[in-house]
Parts: sequence; C-alpha cells; structure tokens
Amino acid sequence: MTDRQPHPKVDTTALLAKVNIAEVIGRYMPDLKKAGAEYKACCPFHTEDTPSFTVVPAKGFYHCHGCGAHGDAIAFLMEHQGMTFHDAVAALGGDALPAPQAGQEPAARQPARGKDADGDACPWVPILPAPDHAGDPPKAHIKRGLPEMTWCYSGAAGEVLGYVYRFKTSDGGKEVLPLVYARHAVSGSEEWRWMAFPEPRPLYGLDRLAAKPDATVLLVEGEKCADAAAALLPEFAVVSWPGGGKAVKKCDWSALAGRKVIAWPDADAKRVPLTKAEKDALTQ
Repeated sequence: MTDRQPHPKVDTTALLAKVNIAEVIGRYMPDLKKAGAEYKACCPFHTEDTPSFTVVPAKGFYHCHGCGAHGDAIAFLMEHQGMTFHDAVAALGGDALPAPQAGQEPAARQPARGKDADGDACPWVPILPAPDHAGDPPKAHIKRGLPEMTWCYSGAAGEVLGYVYRFKTSDGGKEVLPLVYARHAVSGSEEWRWMAFPEPRPLYGLDRLAAKPDATVLLVEGEKCADAAAALLPEFAVVSWPGGGKAVKKCDWSALAGRKVIAWPDADAKRVPLTKAEKDALTQ
C-alpha cells in the first residue's frame, strides 16, 4: 500500500514521458542551471552552499546528493508546492503550470518523502518535540561522515525539537543538514530523518528565551554565532533561526512578540580580501 495511488483516468507514465522535468522545476527554481546533459542548483529542501540538487531530463527525475530528496515531476510539485497528487497530475496535464506569485514563498512543503518496499514515494511526518523513546540522534551522516558541529534545537521547557548538523565538503565548503524525528504515514514506523523542520520552523534558543523572560533578545544569524554571543553576553537572551538569511520567512517568530529585540547583522557582506590599507587601519 502506497500513499500515491494511480489516477483512475490518467496514465502517469505517459504523462511524465511528455513532460520536460527541467522546465517544470525551472519554473519554480530560477537558479537551476544547465550543466552538460543535466541541470544543477542548491537544493530547495535543505540548506547548502554547494549545489547538490540535480535534474536529469533524460531519465525524468531530480535527485539531491546531500539530503537524498528524489522523485519525478509529480513528486516535485507535491514536495515543493504542497500540491496533492491529483492536483499535481492536473497541473502537468493542463496547458500551463500555475505561476508562482511574485514575492511568494513556495507553499508549505509536504513532509520529506522516502521510499517504501514498492519503490514508491511515501511521506515522513516530523514529530516535534521528539518523544522520549526517540533515542539518541545519529552521530554521523551516511555520506558526509562525522559533522564539524551539531546544534540541538530545544523548546521552551528544554524538550528536543531536532538538530542541525554542519559538515565539511570535499571542496572545503560547508553543508548544513537538519535532522528531525519523524513517523512514516503509511507504516507508522518512526526514526530520525535528515529532513527540514516543519514550517513555520522553530527558533534556535527557545530554551534560553524562556529562561530570561525579562532580558533583551539578541537576534543573530547562525547557531554558531548564537552560542558564542550567549557565552560572551549573558545579559541577553540570544536566538537564531534555521536556514540562514534565505529562510527568514519560513520561521516562527511568535516567541519574540512583546520582547525588546536587537538584530545583529551578519558580518559576511565583505566578499573581497581586505586591502593593505584596511588591514593597517584595523591594527591602529
């Protein structure tokens, strides 16, 4: 039994054979660029600096070598746009795909999808907070190995909501992967899964925020920066959010309502090396 049953009036195999999956995905991912016979971009389903999301038109599928997201054009519309299976089939069978609205974030995505025994896509539903029987999270990723750093996202009472791991890539870059405890909607099995927090995503530091109800909130970008600021500036309640600057609209900011907040901008806007004059000025 799978979550995606064949449409009684649509031959999905024939439908997908007529669809250019690169054109479908490119409509919602303008950064998708041709690379030989394939197309590449940074994955829309997890945070990364180096593109690992690949679209293969000749075989009709997309695949992320980082988080493992995989599927056809129907699966992409379900995952990225939050469509039901029947809506995705209808969209691909129509004259045109629905246009993304200007300035609009993609619809809340369906839970990350694995594969069942039949090889079909099936949903995993995040469980927040993780139950007591969840056990310890994995110490390493099957492909990325041991992480450089790991951050635990905790709720106001200290309950575990999930984790964020940072890995060093072979080219010296970094890749950030979230981890949540999830339940398979078909089989009911539960396990830790490399998938994003459900939207709206929780803040990093909710436990610190609750422990200092009267403190000024210091909002910084990145878990590493938040931990450093919390150690150096204990008078503040320091928080951050998952996904970096591009994921601001996907976060739940309600915990900051009524609080005095100071936003501390990230200092990575300087993309070129300092000149000798600038270095000398810093030492004076």
